[in-house]
Amino acid sequence: MALNNPDRQDAGNGSRGVTFIVPCFNEEPGVLLRTAARLRDAASAAKWAHEIIVVDDGSTRFAYDEAALGGARLVRHKENHGYGTSLSTGLRYAKFPWIGIIDADGTYPAEKFADMLHLTHEYQMVIGARGWDDIPWLRRLPKRCLTRLASFLADHPIPDLNSGMRVFHREIYDDHRRLYPDRFSFSSTLTMVSLTSGYETCFVKIDYLERVGRSTIHPLKDPVRFAYQLMRLSLYFRPLRFFIPLSGMIGVLAVARGLRDLVLNNHFGGLTLVLFFMAFQVFFFGLIAEIINKK
Repeated sequence: MALNNPDRQDAGNGSRGVTFIVPCFNEEPGVLLRTAARLRDAASAAKWAHEIIVVDDGSTRFAYDEAALGGARLVRHKENHGYGTSLSTGLRYAKFPWIGIIDADGTYPAEKFADMLHLTHEYQMVIGARGWDDIPWLRRLPKRCLTRLASFLADHPIPDLNSGMRVFHREIYDDHRRLYPDRFSFSSTLTMVSLTSGYETCFVKIDYLERVGRSTIHPLKDPVRFAYQLMRLSLYFRPLRFFIPLSGMIGVLAVARGLRDLVLNNHFGGLTLVLFFMAFQVFFFGLIAEIINKK
């Protein structure tokens, strides 16, 4: 589905430009229209050139009309491909170097983009961070666990790992395109890539409103996908942050088992030797991965 856009431009002539991408799957048309209007107002308040791209990801409940979106560009997928694919499609059509993304369900305060765009003079990514009380209770516990893991792997405090409202320079996507998944962990991947690749990143506190319509996030499957993607990214960007703690934990088990063997049997048992060997092996795997990563 290569959609190369010949009229993409850098807007580097003194005016700053942003492309807002709104992934949409069976969202209420009225809410989508209000979101587009609020995005236009935010860009105008920041005095930025802008465009809005709505990506209809194979919706079946509603039919969207570009003429009714107040000037937003509508791109359609014939079938549902996922959140990440929708954003990738919008990025291929985007003509400005700065990208703003927001969900189409009315949960994010689009007017906050006016403040977030001003911060792009200092940062390559500005993320709208929700408060924990705003997250539905069913998703709060797995989200907390994943956020703590991500903060450790990135070696940076992360208040909101997978916020669906952010503005970033498109090179964060272009330089690591092969890493981005098709579904909801796309936004988590953006956060991790930005933090582990040296891009200046900041978080701005935002309100999170009640959703209009039904959520398509699965409370069990999607956290598992998030965790898998986090581990994949940690092995790619920060292998020692993964391998050294793992080696240390195995080493502690080896020492504990070795002390037990000495007390009870006056010699090391086979399991102790295996654990020591595993600890050293995991440590050297981490060193090799770090060397490969730096090449």
